[in-house]
Amino acid sequence: MKNTVTKAAALVLAMAPVLGAGVVSGGAASAATPTHVTEVMQILTTGKLAGSGEQPRITNSSWTVHKGETVTIKIVSFDDGSAPLMGKYMKYTKVMGTANGKEVAGGKTVSNVSDINVSHTFTIASLGFNMPVPVAPTGKSIVVVATFKPTKTGTFTWNCYAPCGTGNTGMSGAMSTLGWMTGKIKVVS
Repeated sequence: MKNTVTKAAALVLAMAPVLGAGVVSGGAASAATPTHVTEVMQILTTGKLAGSGEQPRITNSSWTVHKGETVTIKIVSFDDGSAPLMGKYMKYTKVMGTANGKEVAGGKTVSNVSDINVSHTFTIASLGFNMPVPVAPTGKSIVVVATFKPTKTGTFTWNCYAPCGTGNTGMSGAMSTLGWMTGKIKVVS
C-alpha cells in the first residue's frame, strides 16, 4: 500500500456520542451546545482518483464540532495494507492530543503504533491531535478509539500522514486531494 492501493478495503470512522444531542454536521450547528458529537465518515480504498488509479477515499470529509465538547473517535479499519511512516512523519506513530495520551487499538490501550504497522493516521496537526491506525488482520477488522476536546475555534485541516497515496514518496494523489485523505474540521464556540 506504500504507493498504490490495490485491495478492496474500508476504514470507517464514527465519532459516537455518549451523551446528549446537538449533532453538528457539514457546518449546520444545533441550538444547544452538545457535550459529545456524532459524525460518521467512511474511507474506501477502491476510489478512482483521476490520473492516479485506485486511491483511499473518505466520504463526509468535512464537518463541524463545538469548542470544549468531548469528541470520541472510533475507527473501524479493514485495511490490511501497511504504509510505514518515514522521516518527518515518524512522529505520527504516537498518539497525540487525546484525553489521556492513549488510544484503544484492537482492544489494547496503546500510546503508539510501530511505524511498520501503521496503515493510516487521522491527524489534525493544528489541534495537536493524532490517531495512528494499525494494519488490520487479513480478512478482519481492527477498531481504534480515542477521545479529545478541541480547545480553540477555527477551521482546521486533517490529514492522513501514512504514505498511502501515489508518487515516489506515497504522499501525492489522494494524500493531497481534499475529500480523499484530507478534509476540514470547523470548531465553533
